[in-house]
Amino acid sequence: MLDPDIDVSLERIYVPPSIKALKRGQDDIHGGSEMDESSTMKSDVNCYKELLHRDGNPVNTIYIQGDPGCGKTTFLTKLVLDWCNAHSENGASTKKKRKVTTRGKASNRTGFSDLDTLRDYKFLFFVSLRDYSGTMCNVSQMVEEAIQSNKLPWDDSVWEDKCIVLTDAADEWYHPDPSKSNSACKCKDRSMPQFLQRNNITNIITARPWKLANLKMSDTSTRIFQISGVLDYKTLAENVINVLAEKDGISQKAQQSKLYDFLKKLENKNMGNLMTIPAICVQLVHQYYVGRLMEDSLCSIYMNMLDMHIANGLHKLQIEDFDTEEICVKEIEHIFETGKNEYMSANGSLIRSACALAFKTLTDSSKESSLVFAENTMTNHMTKTQVDYLLQTGIITKKKSLALSQQKNIPYMFVHKTIQEFLASMHIAINQTDIEDILKDIQRVYCDGESILDIGQLFIFTCGMCVPVAERMSKHMMDVITSDMKSKLLSISDMEMNLFSTPYLAQRILLGGFIERLANKQPCLQLTLTHISLDDYRSPTIKEIDALNTLIDMNISNITSMDAFFFYNYQQELLNRVQEIISQSRESLSYLRLIHLGELDLPLDLQGLKLKSLSCTGGTVLSNLDCTYMRSCSIYYQTPLTERRILQSMSFTGKNITHLHLSWFESIDLLCAALPNLTSLHMLKLLYTRLTNHAVTLLSSLPESIRKVVYRDSNVSAQDVKSMVVWSKSRDACVRCVLLDCDIPANETDICNWMKQQDGIDITQCEFKDYDISARHLSLLKDLYKISISWSTILSK
Repeated sequence: MLDPDIDVSLERIYVPPSIKALKRGQDDIHGGSEMDESSTMKSDVNCYKELLHRDGNPVNTIYIQGDPGCGKTTFLTKLVLDWCNAHSENGASTKKKRKVTTRGKASNRTGFSDLDTLRDYKFLFFVSLRDYSGTMCNVSQMVEEAIQSNKLPWDDSVWEDKCIVLTDAADEWYHPDPSKSNSACKCKDRSMPQFLQRNNITNIITARPWKLANLKMSDTSTRIFQISGVLDYKTLAENVINVLAEKDGISQKAQQSKLYDFLKKLENKNMGNLMTIPAICVQLVHQYYVGRLMEDSLCSIYMNMLDMHIANGLHKLQIEDFDTEEICVKEIEHIFETGKNEYMSANGSLIRSACALAFKTLTDSSKESSLVFAENTMTNHMTKTQVDYLLQTGIITKKKSLALSQQKNIPYMFVHKTIQEFLASMHIAINQTDIEDILKDIQRVYCDGESILDIGQLFIFTCGMCVPVAERMSKHMMDVITSDMKSKLLSISDMEMNLFSTPYLAQRILLGGFIERLANKQPCLQLTLTHISLDDYRSPTIKEIDALNTLIDMNISNITSMDAFFFYNYQQELLNRVQEIISQSRESLSYLRLIHLGELDLPLDLQGLKLKSLSCTGGTVLSNLDCTYMRSCSIYYQTPLTERRILQSMSFTGKNITHLHLSWFESIDLLCAALPNLTSLHMLKLLYTRLTNHAVTLLSSLPESIRKVVYRDSNVSAQDVKSMVVWSKSRDACVRCVLLDCDIPANETDICNWMKQQDGIDITQCEFKDYDISARHLSLLKDLYKISISWSTILSK
């Protein structure tokens, strides 16, 4: 998005990104399935080996998540170029080559310089998923058709070699409509494309965070990373200025002077937070370089960006303006600030058409043409002349579709999704008289937990331009999340439920919108925020802290869910805030998660709460808990006092609980006494619990409603397993039993043979695993093995 006429090697501008590995199943401290509550630290990744391997072994599936414009696609592009460099050096080692030169200048590479790692992969494929949105769901098929459409020979034996398959922008892909597709698709999960799962193939998938929020990651061959912009934005700014200056023939001394002036202005305006986003950084530098005013709002930056695109197109065609028809532009004058965006305001007809196209495609009900669309989609909103003009500006691009079928040839798209989202937001601001129709279009498409967060960037821009619609959008987002949480809670399923990842990401979006409203000096914004996340773990900016406190104060009597994370040295004011919210939202607060990693106990009074879901980790001392309305309860690493209080409450008021998760649980006797009273219990999951000599007692206490029992990372004996099998076969309903990574004595590993001889059960897993070498030196582990067994009972007819 720098300038369509500037074509230089990526090496000239590229600065390594900040990439962190999220621990398995963690996603981040606020989301992800099977989250390890006791571990929240993320580790930096600085080389390809750290990205592609774990514990020395290749990883099969790698997800890289990041916000819009943070550099996901650019990182994959750089990986492609590095792979090419690794294979073009005739086998010469790259271990000593830490700097790559381009046009005689050294690049600023401080990471990901281990090209030897990439040389191990014989083939590499890059797939832009937006090219196949709504038309294809199998990535390997996408690759094969792309090769064949370029009239190159294809041989399936390619997949037998070591390969990397880069799959970009999963959030810009939607599964084909089965009712309209001719393919015999058997996809069970249509939220993500189908990847080729082989040990010799590494799939790397990028997406915005919302796409991965509820992704299951139990497989040890899967990893997730977070990319959060550039490590050194000053170097990126210098690189951009050098490239622009080279085009104009400016001396090196003048370049340094421009860089110094730019960084000084940046510091004075307190805009460092925007500069870490590479797409924004590049635009800010470019706009400053050509003499435009520096703005600290995303809307102003994108307005400037589009104005520059229009100016470039006019210059290219040597004409004064694009508009070929007279329109009344008074209704959109409030969008353009006089003197700042002269080219856009002088070409209102063209911009208005582009805005209508952006909004209509983003709210396309089938989503097949929301990001990539056919020419007739464009001509529904503008003339063919205007289409040609937009192509000349670079706002719209046209590229050959990689799909073979001509009827699926959909070659038009906006140059970047954020530009499409900004123009769509402008359409909302231009057409405020049609606010009800606009909201209906938005609500029809973004209507469930899987799609609602895709509205995020559109919402942030709208906060900067159209307050009334932004307020209604925030209400819609919260309503959808509430409905989604309720649906997950009420579904009697043995799947892991993660209720808090979507609310956390939604809060980030609302904070971004509130900050954007301030930057654009819009009127007071009454946003609805009823799902909140509080923590003292991250390091939020002052703007984020102020925005969150303001939004909480606006909504404090109507909070529906709260996710509170206390780190080791928690702040007393955070505890006070949590208690204040509990007290003020007694009638509405239904979902509560408390995580505390410190040693001090946290006293919280839950008097009057009608909780539907409770999750508490660490030293939280709860009082006045009522389980009458509760369906899900998770207790991790709790004090004996809290265990006793929760179990006592369950014994009297827990008849509606369907899911119970316990970790490091000591009060087995109290649990056995409480279980018969949980007459709706569907799943019991025990983690890190000493079950030896207690398993039989525990099983006999389970109510008739139980359908799944899970023991994970717990101590068991062969006799415990036998007792579970006998117990499960005695039930009148089908029961599923799972022992995952449990410790069993080494001399009892013949239990699998015993199980295979049993009638009435369907065994889906039975395997043993030795402790890794690094753990074997512990004397306590020398006589233990890890066992994973799962089976379901077969009911006789």
